[in-house]
Amino acid sequence: MANFNTVAGCVLASALFAMVVGKVSNAVVHPHMLEKPAIAVADAAPTETAAAAPAAELAPIGPKLAGANVEAGKAIYMKQCFVCHTIDKGGANKVGPNQWNVVGRKKGSGEGFSYSSALTAKGGEWSYEDINHMIFKPQAFIKGTKMAFAGLPKEQDRADVIAYLRTMNDSPPPLP
Repeated sequence: MANFNTVAGCVLASALFAMVVGKVSNAVVHPHMLEKPAIAVADAAPTETAAAAPAAELAPIGPKLAGANVEAGKAIYMKQCFVCHTIDKGGANKVGPNQWNVVGRKKGSGEGFSYSSALTAKGGEWSYEDINHMIFKPQAFIKGTKMAFAGLPKEQDRADVIAYLRTMNDSPPPLP
């Protein structure tokens, strides 16, 4: 019983000490209350801005491809894309599928890769325009894609990457 009284006394003494420290600190420190909140919380949902415009509003990439820089595209690919994709002929898949022969390939048909149902449902072949839309904003082009990439906002960068991808192909489709 003596142990219980000792423990109970310690708990009560600690609670009393915490209460006294709280009262003293409130008396010493006088917080300044803001007139309005520092972070405004909107009542309505945010509206879509021009930055979040649908991918369908992109300018055609064809005219840019004629003057695209393959070496600059390779550098961008190695920095941005190679983390998730290989580009070698017969190369292994990583987080994303191998990109050899991607230009003109049927969507969702890369060997040995498990594509999202959203991408396979998109259908068709990877055209220059489709690749442009995909690398601009993957989630806007194919809602539900597994590709977690923010995208390449600069049109010239996209043209350069597409020109590089075109060279990594057994028989690339002609430029538009």
